[in-house]
Amino acid sequence: MERSAAGKCSASRNSVVSSPKEHLSKSPGVADDVREFYDRYPYPRPIDNLDQYRRLWQDPQRRRADFHLFWPSRAYRADQSILVAGCGTSQAAKYALRWPEAQVTGIDCSGVSVRRTEELKRKYNLTNLELHQFSIEQVSDLRLSFDQIVCTGVLHHLADPDAGLSALSRVLKPDGAMHLMVYAPYGRSGIYMLQEFCRRIGLHATDADIRDLISALGALPSGHPLETLMRQAPDFQHEAALADALLHPQDRAYSVPQLFDFVEKAGLTFGRWVRQAPYSVHCGIIAKIPQAARMAQLSRADQYAAIELFRGTMVRHSLVAYRNDGGGDRQNISFDGDVWLGYVPI
Repeated sequence: MERSAAGKCSASRNSVVSSPKEHLSKSPGVADDVREFYDRYPYPRPIDNLDQYRRLWQDPQRRRADFHLFWPSRAYRADQSILVAGCGTSQAAKYALRWPEAQVTGIDCSGVSVRRTEELKRKYNLTNLELHQFSIEQVSDLRLSFDQIVCTGVLHHLADPDAGLSALSRVLKPDGAMHLMVYAPYGRSGIYMLQEFCRRIGLHATDADIRDLISALGALPSGHPLETLMRQAPDFQHEAALADALLHPQDRAYSVPQLFDFVEKAGLTFGRWVRQAPYSVHCGIIAKIPQAARMAQLSRADQYAAIELFRGTMVRHSLVAYRNDGGGDRQNISFDGDVWLGYVPI
């Protein structure tokens, strides 16, 4: 690593860089609290073995299907440039294994998370992976642009999510795609109840308070809104997962209308949900209710908003977005007319 005359850190591609704090968010308070939180309780839980993940993604057809999830109308290519923004302890390493011909860049505000990813980089000889301890808001300091940006489970923890998403949109190539995941409010009502419980009685992200909280959760009354989530998420019994859910210093959620506004404000356009069936008026229980035909007459955004309210259990929204001045419209798949007769299923 070399320091340039401008005071920035530069390095050749494939190097590992831990940038100085000038690249981290200068916003006092929340940003520092979040960074310190993940240094103390890195999440997801650090792992040291990606062998099973590597075997899973050795199938070239799996990679091809994943590519066309984001670019259904574009010819397949494996040499993309990928940014994993808020890469945590292993996500960037997984992308480097998944896409061996791609150039993958991982950034995270937590030095501990970056170091754990560095260990995976060395173990699996991931020469296509570059790491930086960076805040999302200063991603332009990389002086790179990307075909794909992956930012899942991160924006809702920022002090200013709008600034973070706008920063990412500026480094997305005009024909690039962004994979975003943010929390949804209604399915997380039990989590927000317990977060408020912790605040009211003064519980904090300390080892002792977390152990006591794990014990207390075993006494939750039957039917509590958190009960179902705990059954579905077994890692709730692990300290880092529990701290991330209930004791995080910054956490917000987006309903569908709020999410669409959030994406639009950043200069992006909604492409599709990663998993579309739960949002469709033609799938599952929604297709069987008397109001399905009426809902089908609504705009796409209003359909999604209504379905979110009826289902009431969504805990996250995972979507694909494009730049609103790029080629996102060309990626929309429609079965109107006869164009669909030329589609090739994967």
